[in-house]
Amino acid sequence: MSRVQLSRILGSIAAVLASYVATFWLLTLPLHGFASLGRVGWVSAIYCALGVGVYFWAKILTPVAKQRYWSQRNCQLAAILIVIPGCLLFLSGGPILNVGTLLVNQALFTGLLLGKSVYPNAGKQGPFEKESPATLLPK
Repeated sequence: MSRVQLSRILGSIAAVLASYVATFWLLTLPLHGFASLGRVGWVSAIYCALGVGVYFWAKILTPVAKQRYWSQRNCQLAAILIVIPGCLLFLSGGPILNVGTLLVNQALFTGLLLGKSVYPNAGKQGPFEKESPATLLPK
């Protein structure tokens, strides 16, 4: 592994950790009467922090998926592993409502982004059609 690749991986790991810390901090803020605009800002801040985590988890897992020749289904299922550190981080601070939904959404979007980065041309024809069917009388 070259020095550039190592620095990219370490930067991605630092971004994932910063994303988890920011999300944990936002979820543990004391509840008080937010105005409607304040609520929109709070929700968008949570989703931005989770979006950073989704992007960098997919960026970390892409070389592994390419090296091990994962199928598109395996790419989507491997993203379930990111729920484990999220559960450890989020549930260490006590019971927080709706954390499970955020973790499942993060795993879902990471799997979709990982599958798209490993197989960029997948899904052009549709989910059930692999290639054009063979005909008896070709044109």
